[in-house]
Amino acid sequence: MTNTGISVIDADIFRAAIAQFQDLLAKNEQLLNDLNVYPVPDSDTGTNSLQTLKAGMAQSGLKSTDLGECALSLATGAAKSAMGNSGVILAQYFQGLAQGLTKVSTSFPKEWQQALIQAASVARQSVLTPIEGTMLTIADAAARVEAQPDFKKYYEEIQIAVRAAVIDTQYLLPELKAAEVIDAGALVVSFLHDSFALTLGLTVSPLEVAAPKLVDTSYSGPKFELMFAVMCAESIKTEIEALISALGESISVSGAEPNFNFHIHTDKPDLVIESCEDKVEITNIRISELGN
Repeated sequence: MTNTGISVIDADIFRAAIAQFQDLLAKNEQLLNDLNVYPVPDSDTGTNSLQTLKAGMAQSGLKSTDLGECALSLATGAAKSAMGNSGVILAQYFQGLAQGLTKVSTSFPKEWQQALIQAASVARQSVLTPIEGTMLTIADAAARVEAQPDFKKYYEEIQIAVRAAVIDTQYLLPELKAAEVIDAGALVVSFLHDSFALTLGLTVSPLEVAAPKLVDTSYSGPKFELMFAVMCAESIKTEIEALISALGESISVSGAEPNFNFHIHTDKPDLVIESCEDKVEITNIRISELGN
């Protein structure tokens, strides 16, 4: 493989990679939905990830010639309209990436690695109870790859690490083991890095993914997925997380102070909302039934 020595990622490369990511998500939306067995077998990971990305791409700031501004615009738009658990984590992955690129108009490989480290950290912080074998595991795998002198060599190494981590997810969660599948959200993050690799000129062969094994997918967890938005200080956000932690599971939060978007699986959406209203005004309430 010829290596042309690409030394920087700029706003144009970033935009092209994100557009490539949208294409990959759209092409594989049904596959990602079919693979979705954790945390709820509700077949929406592909749809939620794609719609979250589209919301970020609709932001006018994505047209900026400054890489940091471009990344921040994508993250802000994705966070405001994040859908589902996978959408929230993806939005926060973008948020961390943007934080790592705040002071740069273009990024060298070492700066990009620091941004990937920040992205993995912020994504993990968005989940109240982080679980391995998910999007978080893949984010960590990409972050651990040492920066190479140029991006093509660097992304060759990222591809190896990320794909190995995706394959390993099927052994890390009982639900994935039973269905004999990889994690759908993990594959989403893998597609993001595939997109950068393709944009940088690497030849990327599609990761072959087996269809899920037919297993009993009866669901006995919380009945509802609740999402809502608030405007508050970081300290109030932390108080809200503590308040609702006993009322459900799969709690995750996207956004940055003062704009936050909460996600929770719960049997008592009304009680979750009531418990928060004493602290802050609740807006953009969305409730959907789980397990269907």
